[in-house]
Amino acid sequence: MLLAPVFAVILLAAAPNAASAASAVAAEATSQSVSPDKGASGGAPADSPSRPSIGSGSRAPDFQYQSYDNLWQNLHNVLEHGDVLLIFGASDVDLRTLEREREALVKGSVLPLAVIEKPDREVWALVRRLGLTFSLMADPRGAIGTQYGVFDPGVGRSSTSWFFIDRKGRVKSAGIGAPQGWLALASNAFGRAIGGQTQPSSKR
Repeated sequence: MLLAPVFAVILLAAAPNAASAASAVAAEATSQSVSPDKGASGGAPADSPSRPSIGSGSRAPDFQYQSYDNLWQNLHNVLEHGDVLLIFGASDVDLRTLEREREALVKGSVLPLAVIEKPDREVWALVRRLGLTFSLMADPRGAIGTQYGVFDPGVGRSSTSWFFIDRKGRVKSAGIGAPQGWLALASNAFGRAIGGQTQPSSKR
């Protein structure tokens, strides 16, 4: 399987003019589950949940994926390079919105990562069609969404949902649905100004 390296997004931040479809990540997730810490629920999502079962303060499940060179990596390998915005169930519109804000997020040390529950060939087609330059993961069996409690086996996909995860592997903020923009949410989650957003005074 020919896949771009997961660290490509770091290189894009240094050389945004070199961004191309080949720079985005399409990785194959393993079906092995990793149990979250106590207090984090990893089962199937409840009907029409108002928020993900893994919320703020929970340890994010450290899922595995296979990189372009067939080596198994984990979420914590990505977190070595910055905080992560992990997205499930994104529509084309959601992905385009994320693409517009990708550069500002990366400059703010937040790495966008979208989990797409389709085979890697279809994920690459999506990358090319939408001109995406951030990281995507092919997870056709919904292994990662199951670990995060947002995958619905009845419909074969995860609910539209998102998680901001800090470098220590803790969920700082999570939600259901697609916001109109990510920068304000990222600033609120991490308590620092990102993309020109004002740092919220309530954050310590």
